[in-house]
Order: sequence, then C-alpha cells, then structure tokens
Amino acid sequence: MSDDILIVRDGGVYRVLFGHLRLSNMLSKSNETFVNIKGEGPARVIKTNKGLRVDKDSLQLPLLQS
Repeated sequence: MSDDILIVRDGGVYRVLFGHLRLSNMLSKSNETFVNIKGEGPARVIKTNKGLRVDKDSLQLPLLQS
C-alpha cells in the first residue's frame, strides 16, 4: 500500500489529488493496487476498460484523475 498517493471522496466519486504518476506506474504493472483513502482507510483501485474504479467495503465508485 502506498502513502505517496492522496485520494479523497467527492460526493459519488473519488479524486486523485496527489500521486497521479505513482498510481499510473503501480497500475501499469498490475490491474489493481491498494491505496489509503483519506479519512476512510485502505481501498482497492482497479483498472478497467472504462477507467479506474475504487472498491471500498460494498461500494464501487469511479476514480477521477483530473
């Protein structure tokens, strides 16, 4: 799990605030990785054919990188 990446929840989506390149590098090696979500704890980030998705508990929400 990487602490070099800052992801926050923004309503019905998650946003990458810091560590875009680190996250891209981690997902280039594998289609999924675990990161810490600010205020929520660890979550799985998955690369799909429609973009990035965060799986946290029973939620599956999109991850925006902009």
